[in-house]
Amino acid sequence: MSFQNKYKEYKERQEAKKYFRSNNDQFLDSSQWMKVIGFGLLVSIICGVVLGLVIYALHITSSLFYIVCALAVAGAINKISQIHSSQMAILSVVCTFVCYIVGEMTMIYLPLHEMGIGLEYVSILSILSSSIQSLFVGDLFTTIVAVIGLFIAYTVAK
Repeated sequence: MSFQNKYKEYKERQEAKKYFRSNNDQFLDSSQWMKVIGFGLLVSIICGVVLGLVIYALHITSSLFYIVCALAVAGAINKISQIHSSQMAILSVVCTFVCYIVGEMTMIYLPLHEMGIGLEYVSILSILSSSIQSLFVGDLFTTIVAVIGLFIAYTVAK
């Protein structure tokens, strides 16, 4: 087989793959991926801030709050992508985890803000590391509920 025949066969396979992906709704191109990822992160940050504000204001850590955030993030990702697949499920789990971390960061920062300690005295990285540690090590109930919320986000998006 000559080089030209191999190249022609390779080019035909690439065209077939491109045609399949353009006519199959399970695949997104890069601009659609960027839109879905950006929108998912935006929704997860907003949900995380609302989660932190509600838990801080009510002084109640309810499993319902975490599950509602997981459902909201997974629903938003499915709504914008209009695809139910394992890729979207993984993206919704990652965005839900970001939501939980942002919620913990909000709950850590609000008392500091009320005491008059701003971000110029406390670094974002220390708040981030404290929130990750608080989510995993702090309270067993919160950790279990967060893991259940991640499973729910995966199931809804798949």
